[in-house]
Amino acid sequence: MPDRSAPASAARLLRKRSAARAGLLASAAATIAVAVATVCLVLAWLAHAVAGAGDPPPPGVDAEDVADQVAAGAAALASASPALVLLVALLAGTAVAQLARLIAAAREHETATVRARGFSRAQAWTTDAAEGAVVALAGTVVGLIVAAAASALVGAGALAGLAAWPWALALAVLLTAVFAVALRRGEGRRTSARTTRTTTAAVVVVLLLATGLVVWQLPLARGAGFDPIVAIAPAVVLSAAAVVALAVFGAAAVAWARPAASSPALEPGYPARQVARRIPIFAVAVLLVALTVAQAVFTAAYGATWTAATSDSAAVRAGADLRVDTTPQAVTPTEVADASAVPGVVAAAGALATDIEVGELDAQLVAAPVTSLDTVVTTAGDLIDTAALAATVDGTVTAEPVDLGDAATGLRVTVQVAGQNGTNAIPVLLSAVLLDATGTPAVLTLTGDPAPQGQALVTYTAQGDLPDGTAPWRLLALLLGTPLTPVPPQESVTVVSAEAIGGATLELDGSASLTNQTRESVLWLADGGDGATGAEPPSVSAAVTHALAERLGIGVGDQVEFRYSGVGRRGAATIASLVDAVPGTSAALALFVPMETLLVSQLQRGTSIVPPDAVWAAGDTAAADAYSAALDDRPVETSAPGVTARVVGALVPGWWIATVGSAALSLVAALAIVQTLAIARRRELGVLRAAGVTAGRQARMRAAELGGVFGAAVVLGAAAGVLVSVLIVPSLVRAVTPGILSIAGGVDIAWVPLGLAIAALVVGLGAIVAAAAAGVRRAARTATVGEESR
Repeated sequence: MPDRSAPASAARLLRKRSAARAGLLASAAATIAVAVATVCLVLAWLAHAVAGAGDPPPPGVDAEDVADQVAAGAAALASASPALVLLVALLAGTAVAQLARLIAAAREHETATVRARGFSRAQAWTTDAAEGAVVALAGTVVGLIVAAAASALVGAGALAGLAAWPWALALAVLLTAVFAVALRRGEGRRTSARTTRTTTAAVVVVLLLATGLVVWQLPLARGAGFDPIVAIAPAVVLSAAAVVALAVFGAAAVAWARPAASSPALEPGYPARQVARRIPIFAVAVLLVALTVAQAVFTAAYGATWTAATSDSAAVRAGADLRVDTTPQAVTPTEVADASAVPGVVAAAGALATDIEVGELDAQLVAAPVTSLDTVVTTAGDLIDTAALAATVDGTVTAEPVDLGDAATGLRVTVQVAGQNGTNAIPVLLSAVLLDATGTPAVLTLTGDPAPQGQALVTYTAQGDLPDGTAPWRLLALLLGTPLTPVPPQESVTVVSAEAIGGATLELDGSASLTNQTRESVLWLADGGDGATGAEPPSVSAAVTHALAERLGIGVGDQVEFRYSGVGRRGAATIASLVDAVPGTSAALALFVPMETLLVSQLQRGTSIVPPDAVWAAGDTAAADAYSAALDDRPVETSAPGVTARVVGALVPGWWIATVGSAALSLVAALAIVQTLAIARRRELGVLRAAGVTAGRQARMRAAELGGVFGAAVVLGAAAGVLVSVLIVPSLVRAVTPGILSIAGGVDIAWVPLGLAIAALVVGLGAIVAAAAAGVRRAARTATVGEESR
């Protein structure tokens, strides 16, 4: 009886063809869904970080300044965020292209049938594009739903996940085109193997050249807006590293197959030969897994390096955990005591950071009390060498203040004033330079009864109560002056006695002459008797940065003269040590001098001091609000990254989101590849069964085969990730984060999240291997030779 069924239409045949490969098409849709969800989540997270930055604002900082800092961080994000999208798109495109090739290979007979029915090339392109569009549409919808749900879970709001729909649409269109082209090329099979190898080699060469360009130019990039080098750097270098890992895998697989095949047993020769023969099939799985692992290592290195670089840079710039600048006012011991009393603050001290000129170079001079080097000054992740800051050189200024005692409440000084050249003594003004227990200086005016007038020799006593501060106090200097009189003074002054009120008598031996219209002088100075008497005053011991020493061409033991910017004061320093950085300044050209010796040096050259202009404190940076309130609501600079850096810091979790998405993409693609490989190798199971290989043994061999492939991909990917991290991570961190100091270098790795990420990927790959082995076990129990032909 003739078959009366109507012949199937082309459209119906195509629908049946698609339904027959529903599993691979679903894998392609899942790949697109993961890519779309990842991109939307990354962009939603970055937008949420920018929107919430600076809330609440740092203590004492104006809203306009906070807005400027947020804008600077947003500009840096604009330069760096395309790198995340580009890398996800690259992984998704590679996975979708491989799935399309697998679909084309699996439907080889269906394609021949459709062609036999007169299907034209234009119709084939149209149907492949339509199939890709349907797959992309389904994946995009699912991806947007997942992104909305995930955004709601992390607190950004469901709408934030959908706000990136233009990016999702662009990615879907791109993946649709990739799917259609790869599918059509797989069905056409017009490209020769030689042409394919030539094209692949050209792509590899282009990738390596682009990597060289990125490594060369990235150190020069700065994230002040979109920068193409910053945008493509991670994707280009990671892709090149993954390609190199794939090449190493292929060479190692071929090299291992030969000695393995020499074994008389079936293992390991059989699995090794199967891998060597099917390198083109395993290549994409190895590439995706290696790229994902390399990205995980890169992300862990970027996060840890960014955290260390920003924290260390902020700590060097601040000089301590907490810092308040009081310019143009000087820091008083009272303010330091108030800062020390803030809950969460361990210790505080006054410090000075001022501009100086060394020859024609602009530099910075920083001074802090020696006692604060171990208690207040930060080490900034060992970038600051506090021992080198305290180093001294023989023959330089020394400071030996006299202790007033714990019970001292004031200071009393008696002087003898003698007129010279037959003149009567003129009343003098006395003041004392004191240091409290924190090393903060204060100038105390001493007053007393008027001295007798009209005599050539008079004795004058003056005293004053100690200011508020932290006891015990120390006396650094006694200063002498005279009131304005029509006739310049012609007299000499000698210290008769000095005592700490409530304390002991002080052994001071000082004298000064007021002649030649001189109205001010240092009466006594705690310089250990090394003060200059007509000769050039000695220099101070200083720690100088390597950069400044190199610019000046000097080294340890050499002397350098400097000028305080904006004033006529001068100073001299002898290099006692060379350091990488000076705390309290971001300037590469800087020097550090202990506060006590700097004050003594200033008084050896004049009768006034340059007082500290900042309060540094060691403690919890969370005490910034109370710290600001204790110091008249002034802005607080901390050793923690500022608003701009915290905005850019959103890239760290952004990279982890992209890495999770990449891992999901790799697992979906790996599962599809393994399933397709299992279908293509069903006949092999019957042959092995006929040869006496049990189903369990076949399952173990397949597990060893796939486990070896994925294990090698993980190891090679980790090595590639380390190489990429060393090459570009420090430069990338500096390029996308304003304010990173040049001395903050090196690569750190966040081992815990990296271990968790790789462990999760390995577990997923292990599940795929176990599922594949179980499938082989089931199929091998009933497989026979030639069963597909029946």
